[in-house]
Amino acid sequence: MRTRIRALPAVAAASLAAMVVISACSSQAAAHATGGDRAHLRPGDHMVQAVEHGSGRSGAMIVTDPYADGTKLRKAEYHLHDGYSKRVIIPGGAYVLGEDIAICGQAGERYPNIGFVGTGLACHPVLHTTEVFYHQDVGDLIGRFRPHRDVEVTEIADGRGRYLTVGHIDHGALMSVEYYWANGEHLTVNLPGDVLIDHISLITRAGRLSAIVTRHA
Repeated sequence: MRTRIRALPAVAAASLAAMVVISACSSQAAAHATGGDRAHLRPGDHMVQAVEHGSGRSGAMIVTDPYADGTKLRKAEYHLHDGYSKRVIIPGGAYVLGEDIAICGQAGERYPNIGFVGTGLACHPVLHTTEVFYHQDVGDLIGRFRPHRDVEVTEIADGRGRYLTVGHIDHGALMSVEYYWANGEHLTVNLPGDVLIDHISLITRAGRLSAIVTRHA
């Protein structure tokens, strides 16, 4: 169905333009709101570019999203530069505090086609009651799939707790990560694409909308 739009008088057009500017300024202010202004935040579609610090090929990331305060994470998506995408669904949602893009597989076993040694962790997404810390510098920045091809995988997380392990995914640099929260918040974090992310911490109760990557020395 088409809608006919009539030309606005000059005064009305100027008023409308002023409203747009005010609305845009308000949105920017909300994006930079601190913990004390959380009552004014409204969930929706947000995007942030990760900022890097330090040196090294791999690193950890801290994501701060005050729009997701007090709500559960329902789904996360990981998109790599080589075309690989992994969708992790959490039935019922969970109050996630951190996630580990963990190296999995049988403990001690070497996987030459990927380049890592198994840690004993399950290769499917699991919610843990305690945080999983690890660091193996594996994979490369380009990724596993050459030439580039689109590969999409959907997995269901089980277990309990506030720490999500998604299984081996760091065979290539992350291009972006998306979070879908129960209150309607959808956050997209874009990464520079030249660091292997092995750990992510999620903060939702304070601070500004941000993503900070610290490279391992």
